[in-house]
Amino acid sequence: MMRWAALCACVAMAGVTTACGVDRNDAGGPRTPHGTAPPGGTAVNLTEREFRITADIQEVRAGPVRLTAINLGSIEHELVVVRTDYPDGKIPLDGNTFSEDAPGVSSPGEISEYKPGTVDETVIDLQPGLYQLVCNIPTHYHNGMHIPLVVLPA
Repeated sequence: MMRWAALCACVAMAGVTTACGVDRNDAGGPRTPHGTAPPGGTAVNLTEREFRITADIQEVRAGPVRLTAINLGSIEHELVVVRTDYPDGKIPLDGNTFSEDAPGVSSPGEISEYKPGTVDETVIDLQPGLYQLVCNIPTHYHNGMHIPLVVLPA
């Protein structure tokens, strides 16, 4: 009887761990935990790795946006929100990065550098316009760490 109770407890704990764990649907690996939308806003869930960024949505309404990102790479990454009319991946570089204060580029916020295997998030109030979500660590943008984000009027 004790063995049966222990087995049932183990099976129950495995179910809880699976239910509360990280989902797997990104090429067999974990995906971004779902952030919750702030009041009146939207949640965007992202994955970063060498050298790409993926997001569950790339079009949101203006207002507060919670960006939740997981670093599945083997090195640090960051997530900079850049408002610009430059096409995705075409912000002019100054060496291995671009100036986040250059003409035609502005950044309303970011997730600073964070370590592999960790999750970080931020909430930014975004106005309508064209944005890019980028990693601006040297060579990362040039190597493909950018995706467009369209912010529509509320």
